[in-house]
Amino acid sequence: MSSNKLNALLKTDDKSTVSLEKSIKYVNTKRKINSICQALCIESKRYSSQKSVNSIESYIKETCKIDRILYSEISNYIFSLDMIDRGVFATNVEKMLLYALDESNEVSEDCTKMIIKIYDHFQLALHQIENANNIFAGSIEEAKENLRKEIKGVEKEYISILGIFAAIVLAFVGGITFSSSVLQNIDSASIYRLLLVVDLLAFVLIQVIYMLIKFILIINDKNMIAFDIKIVRIACLVLATLILIAWLMNVQSLAEFMKGILPWCK
Repeated sequence: MSSNKLNALLKTDDKSTVSLEKSIKYVNTKRKINSICQALCIESKRYSSQKSVNSIESYIKETCKIDRILYSEISNYIFSLDMIDRGVFATNVEKMLLYALDESNEVSEDCTKMIIKIYDHFQLALHQIENANNIFAGSIEEAKENLRKEIKGVEKEYISILGIFAAIVLAFVGGITFSSSVLQNIDSASIYRLLLVVDLLAFVLIQVIYMLIKFILIINDKNMIAFDIKIVRIACLVLATLILIAWLMNVQSLAEFMKGILPWCK
C-alpha cells in the first residue's frame, strides 16, 4: 500500500492524520518499555536485577503511561536481536524473575506480576522465532530435495539418451563387423566352424545390447521388459549344440546340403 493511501486511511473528518506518536502516554510507555528491554541486554556479568526491578517500579508508578504493557514493543525488540543477544536477554530476564520471586528481596506484587509477564512474553517470542526458523529451514530442505530430484532426473535423461545412442552405434558397428567377418572367411572356413562363429557372435551381440537396454530401464526406474532374452539364449544354445554335434559326427552330406541351400555358399 502506498503512503498516500495509508495517509488517506488515517485521516479524520477534520483532515488531520491520526498518529500514536502524538500521544504522550504512548510515547512515554514505549520509551520506558524499550529502556527496560535494553537494560536486560547488558552483559550478564555486569547486569543488576535490582536496577531492572527499580526501573519497573518506576514505570508502574508513572502516571503518564498506558495501563497495559506494550507487548508489541517487547516482541519487536526481541525479534531485532541476534542469537547471542537473545541468549543474554534470556539469562538476565531469568535472573530478574528469580530475584523478584525471592521474598527476601521484598519486590512489590505489581512489579512481580509485570516481571512474570515480561518473562512469559519473552518465552513466547522465542518459540515464535524457533518456529519461524524451523519453517524456513524446512522450506530450504524441501527446495534442496526438489532440486536434487530434478538434477537426478536430468542426469537420467542424459544417460538414457547416451545409452540409446551407444546401443544404436553398437548394433550398427557390430552388425557391420559381424557381416564383414563372415563374408571374408566364407570360402576358407568349414561350414560348421562358420556357423558356430556366426551363432556365437550373434549371441554376444544380442546379449550386450540387451544388457545395455536393461541398464537404461533400471536407472530410469522402469520395470518394462524389452524382449524375452531367454528365448534368444535357448535358440542360440540349441543351434550351437546342433552344429557341434554335426561337426563332431563329421556329417559331410549335411555340410554339402547346407552349402547347396545357403545362398551365400553358392
